[in-house]
Amino acid sequence: MGRFGAMDVVSFSRVSPGGSVVEVGAGTGNFLALFNEVSARRIAVDITKGMLDEARRRDPSLELIQADGAALPLRSGSVDLVASAQAFHHIYQPQPVLMEMRRVAGADGRVLIVDQIATERYEEMAFMTEVEALRDPSHAASRPASAMRMLVLSAGLEIVDERIHEDRSRFSSWMWPGEFPEERIARVREFVAKFGPETGMEFVPDGDDFTFTRRRIMILARRAGARREAQTVGGP
Repeated sequence: MGRFGAMDVVSFSRVSPGGSVVEVGAGTGNFLALFNEVSARRIAVDITKGMLDEARRRDPSLELIQADGAALPLRSGSVDLVASAQAFHHIYQPQPVLMEMRRVAGADGRVLIVDQIATERYEEMAFMTEVEALRDPSHAASRPASAMRMLVLSAGLEIVDERIHEDRSRFSSWMWPGEFPEERIARVREFVAKFGPETGMEFVPDGDDFTFTRRRIMILARRAGARREAQTVGGP
């Protein structure tokens, strides 16, 4: 499944067969497609109608909701898995979104975050943010793994599992003509040639191309105290 295929997302998510999966910031639905064989309901939430139209074209079985991730029109505790993949680096203040994801996750449900991460060095994080924003002006912030953990915990969640995935990619498959304007490709290429080593992304020239390291984190969480709440309601 494209860029998520090697990450073993479904197994990591612990979603039960027949469970419900919601993705916040679903875009065209390619991440939700990972759950086709295991989930009974797959709900794509995105603020952009055009993205949801494309998601519907690709998979008519998806349920679509056009909404802001910080105000989900879903009942509290109604979802088995609430996920967001490759969306948080587009959000300047993700805390309200995370708190909404926590709200709609069931008592035994999970929250799954998948997103790219920077190194723990502030200078490299700043340079990575700059090059990512040059590539895609909708980019808000590159965050290190420690910041992602803090966001999750401060939203009233506790971390069940975590995994960091690294792979080597090519500049030419990160930016290509037709998808990106030629002048933007040229600006990013110039930035990489000058500041690539400062980004922490390990850019290495390779002929007319560059290779670099892409790092993504998967964090699986649940509502803090959810197990204790269930024990209290159900008795000892």
